[in-house]
Amino acid sequence: MLTRTQVLLLAGFGALAPLSIDMYLPAIPQLAGELGITAQQAGQSVSIFFAGLAAGQLIAGPLSDRLGRKPLIIGGLLLYLAGSVAACLAPDFAMLMAARLLQALGACSVTVAGRAVVRDKLDHRESARLFSLLALIGGVAPILAPSLGNLVISFGAWRSIFGAMAAGGVLLLAGAAFRLAETRSAATAAQARGEHPFRSYRQLLGNRLFLGNLLAASCNSACMFAYIATSPAVLMEDYGVSRTHFGLLFALNAIGLVAANQLNRILLKSRSPDRMLRGSARNAILLAIAFTLFALTRAGGLWTLLLLLFLVISSVAVVQANTLAGALAVDATRSGAASALFGGATFAAGTLASWIASSLGWGGGAGLAITIAACLVGCAAAILLWAAKGGHQAG
Repeated sequence: MLTRTQVLLLAGFGALAPLSIDMYLPAIPQLAGELGITAQQAGQSVSIFFAGLAAGQLIAGPLSDRLGRKPLIIGGLLLYLAGSVAACLAPDFAMLMAARLLQALGACSVTVAGRAVVRDKLDHRESARLFSLLALIGGVAPILAPSLGNLVISFGAWRSIFGAMAAGGVLLLAGAAFRLAETRSAATAAQARGEHPFRSYRQLLGNRLFLGNLLAASCNSACMFAYIATSPAVLMEDYGVSRTHFGLLFALNAIGLVAANQLNRILLKSRSPDRMLRGSARNAILLAIAFTLFALTRAGGLWTLLLLLFLVISSVAVVQANTLAGALAVDATRSGAASALFGGATFAAGTLASWIASSLGWGGGAGLAITIAACLVGCAAAILLWAAKGGHQAG
């Protein structure tokens, strides 16, 4: 079992990356002015953070199996702390970019190893419940982060945000050092030392149950990414939603995500994760039909689109928690590698979906709707064909 303090630490690990992205956004105009660059160029420091998160996970996962969860978490937090201090002191944009990459590599190491800790300590159902709780906390982080960033800036310049990130890193580092025990098993250590990371990935991807959970999560995550990437243009430009109302709508969808996570935790007391996923597959098919009809007819206009987006964003919570638990339950000796593949694949699929939705150029949200519909069909197919076949062990 995990203590309450350890659960809080795991929540902090999960919130590290979203806080590091969204706290920083209000500071971009001020940062750009001081470093003599455009706001568009300053936005590249967000992109490099995303790239570091995606690529770093594929390295961090096998390392957590080979070296242990705690060493990787401690090392990741030290790397994150170094990147935060470097960003705070950066004399130019090139140094800031390098610092942001360090932050991302540190944050993804902590995230991957933290997920593996959950799998080491809990069975399939209990890990799904805890992942829902962690996602609930992680869902609140992006909502609060911009306001927190604005508050920090009010007491100092943009550099103070990175100072605040460094302070948070120190607190997590102290907690990890003194309150988090090593959870990796001897069998996991022996397995990792005896095989190349690529072989570990190949073995996992050859497992139909793991692949089904991975594909379902990736298609599901793609809906969220497509929404994030295109909703500003669709809602504000196509439908004339004001910036204030757009922010409120974004927060409302985030609240739906949080509420769905809590509902998932409650239902998992009496239902298996596989049963929850089969219900998600049914809902995905119904939503795919609704999004397709909207793309073809635009019936109901803005209000129909808003309702459908609320439903699909809320559904992300249930699928992500249960597929993550399912993927990590497949092979207890490769949970670090499984965590890395899960994070990398969902991020890559989301990036591809956001690019497709942005490139279609169909007005009124039609491009976004048809992209989400296709992703929902893929998610449902992966669940029904592979992910929810009841092949998990109890432990």
